[in-house]
Amino acid sequence: GSVFAQTIDNAALKAEADLLFKQMLVRPDNLDAAFKFSEIETQLGDYEAAIGALERMLFYNNQLPRVKLELGLLYFKLGSYETARTYFASVKDLPEAPFDVRQRVDTFIAEIDRRANVHQFSAFFQTGLRSQTNANAGPANALVRAAGADAILSNQFLRRRDSNWFALGTARHVYDFENQRGDVWETNLTSYYARQFSITRLNLGLVEIDTGPRFALGATTGLSVRPYALGSDITLGDRQYLGSVGGGGQLGFRTLAGAYFETGVEYRNRQFSNSTNYPNASLQRGDQVIGSFSTNGPIPVVSGLRWQGRVAATRASANDKAYAYDQVSGDLSFPFEFDGFFGQAGRKWTLAPFAGLTFTRYDRPNPVIDPNLNRRDRETRVGATLDMQFYEGFGFASQVAWSKVSSTIPNFRTQNFIVSGGPTFRF
Repeated sequence: GSVFAQTIDNAALKAEADLLFKQMLVRPDNLDAAFKFSEIETQLGDYEAAIGALERMLFYNNQLPRVKLELGLLYFKLGSYETARTYFASVKDLPEAPFDVRQRVDTFIAEIDRRANVHQFSAFFQTGLRSQTNANAGPANALVRAAGADAILSNQFLRRRDSNWFALGTARHVYDFENQRGDVWETNLTSYYARQFSITRLNLGLVEIDTGPRFALGATTGLSVRPYALGSDITLGDRQYLGSVGGGGQLGFRTLAGAYFETGVEYRNRQFSNSTNYPNASLQRGDQVIGSFSTNGPIPVVSGLRWQGRVAATRASANDKAYAYDQVSGDLSFPFEFDGFFGQAGRKWTLAPFAGLTFTRYDRPNPVIDPNLNRRDRETRVGATLDMQFYEGFGFASQVAWSKVSSTIPNFRTQNFIVSGGPTFRF
């Protein structure tokens, strides 16, 4: 239904664009028709047609700052950064250019300078507080299974509320080989730490890095391939818990309309370590293979609206086959970017509702829990994030999420409601 409705909407927009084009043929100096035509073609993803209409407008009136800004944006989306820079610079030369237009121009010129550099750096950092109704992933019902029989779970292992302080940081470095094909070397670093206020055995730390080249398969195809190596380390309860090394490969495709599609496969060798709180963690040692497909892009019928989706299939082996599993997951999000209600003019806010499902099937029963019953889990999750940018790189981001796990074994039937938020910084 939604696909059919979008097709109808696109057809209506195309019909309107055809009518406007005919008006422009009769009256080439009809600036209103030309600007409306370019807006529609931009929504439809035909940036070249939109550029043609806007450049014709400048032929009749070269003192239009917002038209020059739009041309700069369109060339920026097409990756023609020097042409975009020329238009952005011409906007700043116009004394009648509004303040908010000048601010947007400065932002894009800075981004062009960053991308033109052989070394391109970007980073994101957030700190804040998170509250959960089920921080320890405990069941709501005390009646569980143990050694194949019904048992009453101690209160300390039931669902418990808790809050934590967290810090998240990501960094990305791209080295441009400047070989005219677009080949680069990409390195990504992610770090995270959360300290619980009450259940300190759940303090979580993570560091992960991946690095590898991305080769463009032809300058105009939109295809690229990236092999990479990775390594990660996780602490739980402030003790070593999981270290992994591996690698993978990604095949990506970007369309002229701004949509991106990527498929990949990844291998990890996972080494779990025992500790006082987790004395049997080593039973999970083994390999993990993940196949994935992800996509994102604009939804032309609504300005600022995008889609993001990912599906993945995982196979994990383990020393104890009760911990080996197959898993399939899918997530879908619709980020919507709009002008913020307060803060610096022109700063964008992004509201992103999301939903996801994960199905997990373990290889064999765990005799400690129930030797006759295989574990099958289904996790459902929904929520939304709000990312607000206020001044320069500073902002605030928050999230509300709910998840539910249904399982063949009552020990793993859980629900959790999460609220988190805190200041952000990006460059």
